Order: sequence, then C-alpha cells, then structure tokens
Amino acid sequence: MKNTIFFFTSCFTTFCMSLFGQWNANTIINTPVVIAPKSQQDIHTVSDTKGGAILAWDDNRNNTTGSSDIYAQRLKSNGYAKWTGNGVAVCTNTSTQKSVAITEGGIDGSAIITWEDNRNGNYDIYAQKIDSSGNVLWTIDGIAVCNKTTNQRDPAIVSDNAGGAIIVWEDSVNFYWDIYAQHISSSGSVLWTSTGVAICNSPNTQTNPRIDVNGAGGAIITWQDKRGNVDYDIYAQAINASGTTQWTSNGVAICTAAGTQNNPRIEPDGSSGALIAWIDKRSGTDYNIYAQRINSSGTVQWTANGADVCTATGNQSALDMKYLGANGLALSWKDERSGPIMIYAQILNLSGAAQLTTNGIQLSSGLKSINPNNISDGNGGVIIAWQDSTNVGWDIKAQKLTAAGAVDWTAGGVTISSAADDQINVTQTTDGNGGAVFLWEDHRNFNDYDLYANHLFYTGTPNLVGIKELSKGPVLEAVCFPNPVTSGSVIKLNNNTLHQDWEISVYDAYGRTISTRFLKSTDVFEISTKENMTGTYFYFITLKDKSAYSKGSFVVTP
Repeated sequence: MKNTIFFFTSCFTTFCMSLFGQWNANTIINTPVVIAPKSQQDIHTVSDTKGGAILAWDDNRNNTTGSSDIYAQRLKSNGYAKWTGNGVAVCTNTSTQKSVAITEGGIDGSAIITWEDNRNGNYDIYAQKIDSSGNVLWTIDGIAVCNKTTNQRDPAIVSDNAGGAIIVWEDSVNFYWDIYAQHISSSGSVLWTSTGVAICNSPNTQTNPRIDVNGAGGAIITWQDKRGNVDYDIYAQAINASGTTQWTSNGVAICTAAGTQNNPRIEPDGSSGALIAWIDKRSGTDYNIYAQRINSSGTVQWTANGADVCTATGNQSALDMKYLGANGLALSWKDERSGPIMIYAQILNLSGAAQLTTNGIQLSSGLKSINPNNISDGNGGVIIAWQDSTNVGWDIKAQKLTAAGAVDWTAGGVTISSAADDQINVTQTTDGNGGAVFLWEDHRNFNDYDLYANHLFYTGTPNLVGIKELSKGPVLEAVCFPNPVTSGSVIKLNNNTLHQDWEISVYDAYGRTISTRFLKSTDVFEISTKENMTGTYFYFITLKDKSAYSKGSFVVTP
C-alpha cells in the first residue's frame, strides 16, 4: 500500500505555518517556534516543569506606529508548540510594550511575565500570569506593578516559590535612576507599598538591577551604583517577604574598587545568601571578571572587593553564570585575550577558589564567539550556549562542563543551529534529563527575525526528549529511491523485522513540517509532485513503540 505526499506551491506557505513540528536533528532546519510577520526578539525562557519551555518575547507583528507587544508560547518536550500558533498574546495594548522578563509561576507549569509599558504616556511596569494551557490569569493586558508619572524601566523578576513573584526595576521618581521592587501574589495582588519599595535611592544613578530568591520568601538584589559620582560600584540589598529591607540602608557594598564595576549577575548560594559577579576595570586598562559571596546577614565572605575570576590581558565581558549547588558557581564570558573573541569559562567553589585553569578555559574555537548563556545540567555540571560566527553569519553552539569541570561534548562546541544567515541571542532551559532546550532569534528568511528551537540530550546529541531509548535501539534502514525525486519515488523500510506500524514526518529546509503520516508496517511512502516544488526535504521515521528510528533527505528538482 502507498501513502503519497504532494507539494503544492499555491498553498505551501499556509500549510507549513500551521504544522510546526517536532525536534529536528538537522542543524540547518531546527524547530520553528514563531514565524510571524515582522520581527520577534528579546526572547526569555523558563522550564515548563515537564521537559519543555515557556518563552516570552517582544513582538512587532502588529507594529504600525513603532510599537511592540508581548507574546508567549509553550514548547512541549517533544518539540511541538502547545499553545496557539505563533504564540499567545500577553499584552497587545496599542502603546509600546518591551523589555520582557519571565519566571516560573509555580510547580503547575505556569509563568509570570513582566515588561515596560507606556500606555499611560510614560513607561510603567506591568505583569501577567499565564497557566500551562496558555490562559492569561490576571487582568487582560496585565496588572500595573508600578504606575507613576515618571518612567520605570528594565524589570527583572524572580519567583517567590508560592505562585507569585518579586519584581525589581529602575525608577526615575527622584530624577536619577534608583532601584525599586514589588511583590505580586499568585492572584495578581500587589503586596507591598503601591509605588514599590525603595531598594536604593542614594544620590546619582543606580542601574542594571538583578535579583534572586534568598530562600526565606524574600530576595537579594544587586545593581551597579554611582552614588560617589565618579564611577560605578556594585551594591546589594536583601528584602524579606513583607517588603522590609534587611541590610544597611541603600545597600551593602560588594565592590568599591577603583575604576568601573558594572553588569552584575546574581545567583543563590544555597544558604540564604548570594553569589554575585561583575565586569571590573580596576586595572585601568581593560575589563576583567570578579565575584563575591555575601551571606544572609549582609557580610561579604571572600576577599575584599571580590575574588578574581579572570584577569587575563584584553577585555572580558558579557558575563553569565549559574549556581551548581555544592560544586559552586560556573561563570562564562566573551574574552579578547588572544585577539579573536572567544568564550571562556571558570568554576569557583563556595570559598571563592578557582577550580579550573587560572583565568578559565577556552570553550569556543570559531572566528568569533559572543553572548554566552549558562544553565545547570541538574547533575552538578553546566551547559553553556553561545553565538558563534562563521564566514557568512552567526550560528549557535553549546558545550557542557561536567561536575568535575571536564569538557564533555565535542571540542569547540556542539552545533545547535547552522541555518542560513544569522542566529543570535540564544537562551536555554533544562529538559529535566541533563540536557537542554535552546531558543534563539533567527534571520534565516533574510527579512526579519523569527524564533527557532533545538534540543540536545545530556550526551550532546539531538535525541528526541522523552524517548531516550532511541539511542539504544536499532537504526531503521530507510531508503528513498529514486532520489532526486521522480514520478513514483518512494520511501520504504527494509528492516522492519517486528512488523510495526511507523510514522514519518517530512520537513522543508526552513524546518517547517510539510506532512506527518502514520503507516502500516507493509506500507511505503510515495513522494509525488503534481506541481514541482524544487528544493531539499528531510524526513524522520520512528516505529510505533519508538524503539527504532531513521532519518534522511531527498531532493525535488524542476
């Protein structure tokens, strides 16, 4: 028996757009998540608690006056979008919404999203909660977290581990930028002072706030601070669940060394304190990386003004990091020490001592590598993804360091995406099995940015999430002939010895699903072109019980 697929040029685009599909192992295809008009950008993601991801982004699809909106999508563990095609509208007010941030909304797979919003004539902070089915739970277009006549910007958010969130932002109420925060309950109620609690309102500018939970229902917040009106230093403050700051008024000094310290990052330390790292120009010549640990009482634990992470020649910047439990803190950054910009990494133990080679180890090996992003692998190690240059654009690569600090995947990084043109600004979340789900902004259509995804198993291979047995089962022997395709070309299985039914999915070169069919054990899959759609197509086959698989490609010529 034959099952036939036809390619029709007249309905091709619409059909593809409605059938985004499963993980694709081919790095020039990947999995399309959002392909909407105009650009989708500034993507942020968290786990959906079931091996997939919830993502939120700034979206220009409705842009007629320079405005943008906020959208979200859930990507299931098998690579399929769970919610409405091209995402659920979180806020589409006619004004501008931007600078999105997201955190988990609880163990139920929900998420809380926050953003800047100028619907009232100036920028305020708004938020929305969305459940695991894609339903918005609070007021349509979000609740006001902070609504003043002055501007608020750059929100950061962390879960309160009770279904709500604590949000921090920059606030211009005192004419300079200060740091304020607010606590939102699981039902969307504002729990602290209606205008927000002042974390720091010292003279001059405080900016770039970052936040993490402190293990006691509150949070620890860090920022760069110019209160001395000379250069930026790093400060921090703790706030409890009731909205009362816990340490010295306007914060504890983390680093006040000479030169500028900026772009801080923060992670918990497992003992209600925090691990903080930043970019540091105390040398007077270039930027380096330093870090500090502060305990729950607000006392710094390591060397005054921070332990050096990397003081190599050239600039180190674009820092990211992740707490690894008892194994300490994994940091990554872009590094100019050798001329071409590369990604380096270091692991500090909880006493501030480097666990890898002094000044870190090199992870990337391309022409240029930037924008690292770290997540824990759940086993004491770290997965680091980055944007990697080629002769013709940017790709996405990743590497894993084990709990012992050893490079675990292919030297130079495993390729996540090598599609046409640019793939940029990668973000990732755990798959719950030691691997990761990667998402990024993608310019493969040469027109605007869409959102694509890929998945790597803990081994660094592109196995399908949730069916690890594929790596242990036999590889099906699938053949496509004739190839390139002519009238009567078919795909068939030669070693379906268990006589199981099978499934085939066909993708185009952009990763869009053309067709998915379920076939009987003795069926063959016929490829026909009533109207020839030239190009290369890829197929993925699994048996009904997922015990074996195969993949391949075929070419349609004029």
